[in-house]
Amino acid sequence: MSASNHQSETSDDDFGPNTLEDEDEWKDVEPEDITNSFVSFGGSTKFSDLKDFLQHAKENHGVDLFDLIHRHGLETYGMIKLINYVREKVSQGLFRPDVSPENFLEGDRYMKPFMDDDALLYSIDDIFDAAKQQAHCSANESTKERMSDEDIQDLLKQNDQLREQLKYYRNAYQEAYLENLDLKVRNGNKTKAQSTNEDHDTRHSTEKAKDKDHDTHYFSSYDHSDIHETMLRDSVRTNAYRDFIYENKNLFTGKVVLDVGCGTGILSLFCAKAGAAKVIAVDNSSIIDKAREIVYVNGLSDTIQGKIEELTLPVKHVDIIVSEWMGYCLMYEAMLDSVIWARDRYLSPDGLMIPSHATLRLSLLGDDDEIADKVAYWSSVYGFDMSCMLARAYDDVEVRTVRPKAVPSHSETLLQLPLHTIRKDELTFNGVDFVLRTERDINQLQGFVIHFDIAFAASREHDIQEAKVTFSTGPSGQETHWQQAVALIDTSTAKAVSLKSGEQVCGELGLRKGDENSRDLEVTINWRIKSATTDSEAIARQSWRMH
Repeated sequence: MSASNHQSETSDDDFGPNTLEDEDEWKDVEPEDITNSFVSFGGSTKFSDLKDFLQHAKENHGVDLFDLIHRHGLETYGMIKLINYVREKVSQGLFRPDVSPENFLEGDRYMKPFMDDDALLYSIDDIFDAAKQQAHCSANESTKERMSDEDIQDLLKQNDQLREQLKYYRNAYQEAYLENLDLKVRNGNKTKAQSTNEDHDTRHSTEKAKDKDHDTHYFSSYDHSDIHETMLRDSVRTNAYRDFIYENKNLFTGKVVLDVGCGTGILSLFCAKAGAAKVIAVDNSSIIDKAREIVYVNGLSDTIQGKIEELTLPVKHVDIIVSEWMGYCLMYEAMLDSVIWARDRYLSPDGLMIPSHATLRLSLLGDDDEIADKVAYWSSVYGFDMSCMLARAYDDVEVRTVRPKAVPSHSETLLQLPLHTIRKDELTFNGVDFVLRTERDINQLQGFVIHFDIAFAASREHDIQEAKVTFSTGPSGQETHWQQAVALIDTSTAKAVSLKSGEQVCGELGLRKGDENSRDLEVTINWRIKSATTDSEAIARQSWRMH
């Protein structure tokens, strides 16, 4: 959780279908009934007093709203655009944005509210009143002259006009907010199964697959709470990060930490509590909105929304990068690419990667009961023959929990990833050799099991054996949300082979990104089995997809 990088207590969930009966009722709500809190441009602080907010904006972001009103003659329309423009730029890491009028006045892009229920947009008339009062006081101090009755009347007339403009734009803002909320509600009501079916249909249309925005699909898959709850409830995963961070507080005290792909921000919170001077949490999915709220409630860290490769962070270097980047088969979703980019761009020469090492492993699968059950199921589904569906089982890598007794071999190390030094071009490979020896007789070799181990070393100079905090996603370890990745052998193309204890399965495994979607995986295994009792040798090759 890009996680990199990332306050308002208000979220889209505060307003639901039952909150307001219709749009007209919404329009009758006065601003003071909606909120009295002003969230800073950086999102980390809330103010009950507009004056305090304006002073904070001037000192921390170089945004003097009074000065901009006077210098550029901003009216309500321009002020709305300015506020939304500054919020966007600060969220992208530009903490002192260029507020030249040409950057925000053209077009209607910044008429759309950047932050839902922004109290500042409801207080524009108060800002103009305060700016007018400041100008009036400044004029009195410099000229010691009172304004004429005619000047006062002109100002009052201008104020009335501005109030009318504000009323118009407030209504436009409320209508835009409701449209946006309705769209989010409709999109949020899609079931996971519906999303999966839609994506599957798209993948099987060549033209659509070429045009598909894979990054958008990937990041949007992390928009909803259920996937984050699953990860947080994975005690093996979460406890490993927590234990390493809390047991090595000396590494974090006074340091700057970058959390790439922060999700809800749990790793950032661990680091802040361990004594980090600054934690920058980055994520490109909309879960960053919840992360901001979580961070604000707990009074910890900064949050930034965006893709790490497209952001400019508020620091030149960081001391530590923490990230939970691992996908199914370790490499699925290709998030490690972004972590390596962040490492090469921001990590100081003596900086620390957390975790420090990853190991990709392979085992054999020999589970007669599981395979028999799968075949029997598709042969008669509510009395109908659906055995053609079995073909799909041999095309795709299946993520499921494998029982230890279904694994008749040891696990072989395929690839070790030292995260301080590994390059992106090393994450794909055509053939890594393996030799797996059976530890018991099996009636049939049914497939391969892919899993991984993670290690946390306290120094970049330590090797994996020196790491005191580790965890495994293998079949013999405590279950994690990653489970195991199973590649079933298609016995219609590869001869079914029984194995005696001590016989070997040798071969090469290739792993590369998908042709249609770079966040998918394609796994290819070449293997051969030489019988211990005869001179015969079985040779086969098969490929699987993970998407």
